[in-house]
Amino acid sequence: MFLVLKVGVIGCGRIASLLEEDPLREHPCTHAGAYREVEGVEIAAACDINRERLERFCATWDVERKYQDYRELLAQTDIEVVSVCTWHDSHAGIVVAAAKEPHMRAIICEKPVAMNLADGRKMVETAGKHNVQLVVNHERRWQSNYRKVKEIIDEGLIGPVRTVIGNILTGTPRADSWQSSFGRVGGGPLLHDGTHLIDIMRFLFGDALWVYGWAERNDDELPVEDTAVALILFERGVKAFIEGGGRRNYFNFELDIQGRDGRILIGNGLLKLWRSNTSSRYSGFYDLVEEPFPAFAYQNPYVAMVEELVSGKEQTSSSGVDGLAALEIIMAVYHSAARGGVKVALPFKKKYSPLKKMFSRAGERPLTLCSVSFVNTAILRRLKACRLPGTLSSARLKS
Repeated sequence: MFLVLKVGVIGCGRIASLLEEDPLREHPCTHAGAYREVEGVEIAAACDINRERLERFCATWDVERKYQDYRELLAQTDIEVVSVCTWHDSHAGIVVAAAKEPHMRAIICEKPVAMNLADGRKMVETAGKHNVQLVVNHERRWQSNYRKVKEIIDEGLIGPVRTVIGNILTGTPRADSWQSSFGRVGGGPLLHDGTHLIDIMRFLFGDALWVYGWAERNDDELPVEDTAVALILFERGVKAFIEGGGRRNYFNFELDIQGRDGRILIGNGLLKLWRSNTSSRYSGFYDLVEEPFPAFAYQNPYVAMVEELVSGKEQTSSSGVDGLAALEIIMAVYHSAARGGVKVALPFKKKYSPLKKMFSRAGERPLTLCSVSFVNTAILRRLKACRLPGTLSSARLKS
């Protein structure tokens, strides 16, 4: 264990610090809050382009060294770890620069790891080349309840997992919000929030093999999607149906995990288990019967993330490679949607997001990325490839 680990925080907004002011949240729920909770860790420096926000952060966490240029913070040779809590578009530049500093041990980067795969790959490659641990803050990987669910699945308590229904439901990004700026975020709800959903699915079910994607926006002023859905095939035959965004007037994160012999429901405020048992309603049938969820020891995920880092563990629970894999699936969904919902195999090799090009073609009208005519064309192409007798004609199919 390090004697005193000095860290720097780049970006002093919500996830860096301000969410600690929410009395309803579990605490700590930010980078700074977690650092303060772990013995032997000192927040030695902070950086933000917004002077007022920087001063507020430093006053809250008693930080003396203040910078408005991240390069000045990175040049401080006693800083061994940095948190990158900035907008998506700056992740790559800061992480790459940090990884090249000879005194740097580790970098905790906020999700999503990057705006596009080109940036994400460069980040992972640079960190690996310089032997710097790159951690991506998909915090559910450290949450005790999700770890217990993984243990239950791996032990076969609900049998082989067949189907998963997952959602991360939010409202439409406001036109005046930074989340609606394609140049800053690179995508809509599927990227900004859905990266959590995709990542925890990989944590539980392994790598994805292919996707079918669909997305839309219902406001021609919005430069990103407001809704995205996908069918994803994971290893061991696990089929996942997901929705991100969805224009809801509420926030919801949920996984409905359906195995051969049982079912688990987990999400924000949800943790339930059912197992197959003799039906009390129909002779010769089986029903799902709710059981008490197995006990587990609780640990705050932010504290667990920092403690894991401080411990010197060689492999983090949420690596840059993991973050990049989640981004790859999301970009494959976007790519599928752009091409009318076609099947896209993984690994996905394209470097840049198709969203900007798709929306730039939309003109003044709202855009459905996977339109009916595109779907028909894709289906017809697959039917022709099968060369089956009696295949519907193009004219008939389009009707």
